[in-house]
Amino acid sequence: MKVIAFLLLITFSCYAIQDCDAGAAEIVSAARSQKGVPYSWGGGSWKGKSYGIGKGAHTIGFDCSGLAQYAVYKGTGKIIARVASDQYNDGKCARVAYSARQAGDLVFFGSPPYHVGILSGANTFVEAPKTGEVVKEIQVYSTNRQPYVRRCA
Repeated sequence: MKVIAFLLLITFSCYAIQDCDAGAAEIVSAARSQKGVPYSWGGGSWKGKSYGIGKGAHTIGFDCSGLAQYAVYKGTGKIIARVASDQYNDGKCARVAYSARQAGDLVFFGSPPYHVGILSGANTFVEAPKTGEVVKEIQVYSTNRQPYVRRCA
């Protein structure tokens, strides 16, 4: 009984403070620090924002997976794969059911995944959405959301 009460306390604390794993708060902070940066297709990496390719060739910024790679690196020192579909399968990050999500986890959309964002709370995430927009923090949408997140912290 004491073990169950302890586990419930830990679970509640994780949702209350939203940064149970070492590095999770730093991942969120790194992602939030880029709010307002322009979307740039193919832009950004673990090193930071950069010129993109194609439609993003003349814009310094991030695409979704570049932002995720940057935030994970800043929070943990891990260099994960560069594109969303590869990040979804990256062995440096644990696969976790969406129902067990925490701030700092990567959330994916599409099958195979073509979009990724960084969870900043139970129902919010930071994303680099599309050309013409900027990095922003919004409510997680359910359309095409994958059933698993990746926990890199």
